[in-house]
Amino acid sequence: MFSSQTQVMLYVEDVPRAVAFWQSLGFVVIDLQEADGTQVVEIAPTAEADLHFVLYDLTFVQAHSPEVNVAAPSVMFSAPDILGLYQQLAAVNVELGEVMQLGEQLIFNFADPEGNYFAVSGPAN
Repeated sequence: MFSSQTQVMLYVEDVPRAVAFWQSLGFVVIDLQEADGTQVVEIAPTAEADLHFVLYDLTFVQAHSPEVNVAAPSVMFSAPDILGLYQQLAAVNVELGEVMQLGEQLIFNFADPEGNYFAVSGPAN
């Protein structure tokens, strides 16, 4: 049986830069390891979150596991105060898409420094 904790692997060109980006959004480092001269860093929105990202060096993965699909996954976060989060991301100069309303949900996307896009949805009230 699966547990409720999920890890999503993100393959990035610059692990320290990616960690700094996610930390600027309030993510915390859960674990940091070194493997064969490269860093592997586990991060999460909070220490108690069930979703964790594990950041791997893209070049390392391509060299050691060329069969792995290294494309960025499509990830959608949820936020109870989506407009407040949008303003917080804008304040730290994150590249943002427009806020759109779909039914009773507001949705926007944002990009990390490597051009990978992530989405956020939340209530329109």
